[in-house]
Amino acid sequence: MRKSTQFTCDHCEEEGKGMFYFCATTTCSFMVHPECTLSPLVERPPIIKAEIHDEDHPLTLVQRFLISLTCNACGNDIKGRFYFCAICAFVVHLECASLPSVVKVIRHDHPLNLIYSLPAINPSSLHRRICQLCVKMVDTDYGVYYCSTCQDYVAHLHCATSKEEKDETFMRKSRNELESIESSTSMLGHGLDESTDMLPYDVVKKFKSGVDGFEIAAEIKHFSHEHNLKLIDKFGIKEKCDACIRYIFTPYYACAQCRFFLHKSCAELRRRMRHPLHEHSLMLLPMTTYASGYFGCDACDHDCNGLTYNCEECKFHLDVQCSLLPYNKFTHDSHEHGLILSRSPEGRKCNNCDDSNEEIKFCSCAENCGFALDFKCLTLPHIVWYEQHEHPFTLCYVPEDDSGEYYCDICEKERDPRYWFYYCADCIYPAHPECILGKSPNMKFGKTRTSDNHQHPLVLVQKSTSDDGRDLCNVCVHRIYDFVYECAECNFIVHPGCINRKIGTNKG
Repeated sequence: MRKSTQFTCDHCEEEGKGMFYFCATTTCSFMVHPECTLSPLVERPPIIKAEIHDEDHPLTLVQRFLISLTCNACGNDIKGRFYFCAICAFVVHLECASLPSVVKVIRHDHPLNLIYSLPAINPSSLHRRICQLCVKMVDTDYGVYYCSTCQDYVAHLHCATSKEEKDETFMRKSRNELESIESSTSMLGHGLDESTDMLPYDVVKKFKSGVDGFEIAAEIKHFSHEHNLKLIDKFGIKEKCDACIRYIFTPYYACAQCRFFLHKSCAELRRRMRHPLHEHSLMLLPMTTYASGYFGCDACDHDCNGLTYNCEECKFHLDVQCSLLPYNKFTHDSHEHGLILSRSPEGRKCNNCDDSNEEIKFCSCAENCGFALDFKCLTLPHIVWYEQHEHPFTLCYVPEDDSGEYYCDICEKERDPRYWFYYCADCIYPAHPECILGKSPNMKFGKTRTSDNHQHPLVLVQKSTSDDGRDLCNVCVHRIYDFVYECAECNFIVHPGCINRKIGTNKG
């Protein structure tokens, strides 16, 4: 064992510092981390044929080289063992040598082909290509994954083959079969995995509508609710959808027996989907499996008690609004360039709220201009109602005038003109988003649940402290906070997490 300031482990291919094991044979430069000696040895074949290189040119394993080399595939430095082509001097990392020639990513419709020279469709933008997965520049002098159908979609080699992005359900084909692959893999819906798709409702009653006589489901039995829902096409209610927790607009389905509503579009959401924010398939559930009845969305970090796209294995949750944001480039009224989902939030701040919380996902400018918006701001509703105000409020991105003085008419505090706000043009009434939406915009209060601890239905309400001395949870006897379930008929009040606990037991 020796001590070195820096070396590259020949087992894991990672850089290391400090102590390492090495081969005592003078002609061998094999080095390894001490901890890697406990792992099974990975035998690399001395000669291979790789998909990423000419099939008539075999690649030979080289243990180490004294001078600095650059991988001809990814463009990064080679610091450990590598493969070498004696015919054309092609050099490549060990991991790059195993890259497939064709790959499919979850968030794009077509397969991507590994190429070393981008077609010069627009020569002026050839060196301004942006990886559509990490939103960073790609070096067009080296290998990239490229969509020959869209012709403007490129991705770094290791971005497209990462476990988060790679579509493992894609059946790899040869280059000659690429054309037939592209014609058969167009997605049927947003994030749809066709083989596992399930209908979200049964049709109870149909009627024909319009000049074309299309049949529309007038009454349905949705998987998320115990009663039948009827289609409504009338304005005039200020209720929230139980799926997306946004105010209802027409057409929508309503329950005649209780306050349950679904936008028609939400009623038709896929039961199962793939999403680039998670490596596994997601199932649409009527509610979270958590005892509290609500979940924290892993994209926007908001609490939500609507429908959830869920991976039970990983405890991953995605609320409906976040699930509907486009995978690929899309436009937003607040920015001149297109935006795309970014996996690299390091050092980024949301240009609206200045939040840099790494728990929240971002969409970044497709032109790499530095602009970014987090999911929390991207999913703000465009139109919203506020208490008893007679008009709706619209989300605005620039100040309403050039007065230089901006205040919220609800809290009467100053507003930062850089940040978005809600505005009623009829009443000239501006307001902070948090003053309009509250602390928990993705929670629908007024929902009822039953509990083994109480004989009456319990209603979800929001409060920090309660009135009339009812400020302790009747189960754990701790102070209440945020969301609580309370009984409208008596003084019973309980934390959401305590709703199924035995009375008198402490939390935790």
